[in-house]
Amino acid sequence: MSGPSLGICLITGASSGIGQTLAQRLLGRGYRVICLARREARLREVFASFGEQVYLAAVDVANTTSVSEFVRALPSEWKPVDLLVANAGSDVGGRRPFVDGDANDWMSTINTNVNGVIQMCHAFLPSMQQRGCGHVVTIGSTAGLRAYVGGAAYVASKHAVKALTETLRLELKNTAVRITEVAPGTVQTGFAEARHRGDRARADAFYAELPAALTPDDVANAVLFAIDQPPHVNIGQILITPTLDK
Repeated sequence: MSGPSLGICLITGASSGIGQTLAQRLLGRGYRVICLARREARLREVFASFGEQVYLAAVDVANTTSVSEFVRALPSEWKPVDLLVANAGSDVGGRRPFVDGDANDWMSTINTNVNGVIQMCHAFLPSMQQRGCGHVVTIGSTAGLRAYVGGAAYVASKHAVKALTETLRLELKNTAVRITEVAPGTVQTGFAEARHRGDRARADAFYAELPAALTPDDVANAVLFAIDQPPHVNIGQILITPTLDK
């Protein structure tokens, strides 16, 4: 590995999709990984074989109490997080016109996708600054670059993630803390099924209509590329789209 030694990694939304894949790739490299998700049973099922190399916790990143209790309970040997990947995301109730949807769904999307990133960054960036090392990777989206019909809340949330990431990069540009946004197009995961509240048929139909989609490994590869750079190199943004795209 050509980049810095990042001993402890923290990944939100690690129970499936991009988060799960990235966590497994980092564990395979020998890193210690803190895996967070709302589904603790799923985390234990996925990462049971990694033993003391992982720290698993049920955390709702959109809930201030949940985040603060996690940070307070985190053992001291796990606190110096070197890599934070803010991956947890939501689009429950999405892909419908704004006025046809439920305002609670729209607010939930904003809370998870924006406030969740804010809370995790605010919890772990100070320690990175004090230690003079660290890397924050936010998982944005091509939705943060262009709007689409039926995506009001999700598009707004990813524009906010892009703006937040850019601002943090400016504020920390003269430090050793690196800030990266990875912005993929559509990735084939369980995300669409969650959007439709467990309706697998609707999720399958959504992906079937696409010319192509990315895989979680594609996004994990981009994150690994960013963290593998020498300490003096900061990859600001990686935009990933399938070769066949609308």
